[in-house]
Amino acid sequence: MKNKYLIEGFKWFDKVNGNSYHTIKITDINENKIIFKSENLVYGYGDQYQQTAYKVLISLGLVRAKDQHNHKLNNERFIFRKTEDCLKRDILNL
Repeated sequence: MKNKYLIEGFKWFDKVNGNSYHTIKITDINENKIIFKSENLVYGYGDQYQQTAYKVLISLGLVRAKDQHNHKLNNERFIFRKTEDCLKRDILNL
C-alpha cells in the first residue's frame, strides 16, 4: 500500500508589494506524522504550493519525479487542503 499524504498550503498576500507567498505542511496519513513544515515563505500564487510540496517529497525520496504528472496515482496518494488570506505571522508559526 502506498503512503497517503495530506498536503496543506497556507497562503499570504503581501498587499504592499502585490506578491503572493505560501508555506506548506506535509503529513503522512498512514503514520499520522508530520514529515515537513516550511520554515520560510515561498513565492507563488494559485496552487503553486502543490508543486512546492511535490519537490519536497521528491527530495525526501518519498515520491518519484517521473510520477509528477500521473494524475490517477497522485489522486490516490495526495489530499490537498488550501487556506487563503492567512496572516504572515501565522503561516510562519504552523
